[in-house]
Amino acid sequence: MRYRQYGDLRVSEIGFGAWVLGGMYGELGRDGAKRLVERALDLGINFFDTADVYGRGKSEELLGELLAGRDGVYVATKVGYDFYSSPERPTRRYDAEYLEAALRRSAERLGRRPDLVQLHNPPREEVERAAAYFLKMRGVWARYVGAALGPEVQVLEEGRTALRAGYDSIMFVFNILEQEPGRILIEEGRGRMLLARVPHASEVLTDRFKPSFPQGDHRSLRRAEWLRRAREIAEREVAPLARELGLTLGQYALKFVLSFPVTSVLVTATSVEELEEYAEASDGKPLPEHHLEALAELWRRHGRELA
Repeated sequence: MRYRQYGDLRVSEIGFGAWVLGGMYGELGRDGAKRLVERALDLGINFFDTADVYGRGKSEELLGELLAGRDGVYVATKVGYDFYSSPERPTRRYDAEYLEAALRRSAERLGRRPDLVQLHNPPREEVERAAAYFLKMRGVWARYVGAALGPEVQVLEEGRTALRAGYDSIMFVFNILEQEPGRILIEEGRGRMLLARVPHASEVLTDRFKPSFPQGDHRSLRRAEWLRRAREIAEREVAPLARELGLTLGQYALKFVLSFPVTSVLVTATSVEELEEYAEASDGKPLPEHHLEALAELWRRHGRELA
């Protein structure tokens, strides 16, 4: 496992997306969660990202329990969905009173002060408005503060607003089939903690792709037509490049992201086998330049229909 530095954090370039512990990708159970987290640690993964709303606190609780007493691990969480007042349909809240109360509860569930706390899917105006008090929570409730962007279509403006306001980090979707606005944010966010999510485009960029997901699986929110078209492009134009390098499609997708100056890429792994496959992508070797050029050309041709 390779590591990348931000401030006083030396984080694994493959991060663990702990949304899987909250039941958003099928029910793992405590034993399954324990196997995943322990194997992640064995593989050198030391960066874990969660949110209070994942499983209404379940992900944070499990992660806190499984990382208890562990040194050298870094935990990021997110707040902003008020599931305490509206458990079935959480509303977004970014006022100072709510954020402080939510952070206190997150720290209790995690059993530690998180290293990074992020506003969860804030609209642009909330990124700007919250900065006055949220940035003051740096060093109080977490070492660093950031914004996890989406699902609005104004992610570029949200990210730029966070960078201008002085947030330490931004998290955004970035993968071969969804290259913008990630490319712009990576360029403009140099020197910040840049966290890439959804590197496999909801499993389209893996060898385990299925055209549909079970009810309740977060990936089922993808439009079926997008999944179909994206998979056609992946099989025709991306898979041959992966085979050329002797990589699985999932490893190749991660190497694409790691060829850019991101701090960490967060994977969704629901089995130990997936986690092991993905961890092997961290070998310090970026994709060859002609592959990166081919993938940039892919985006120029297909970006409009995939956006």
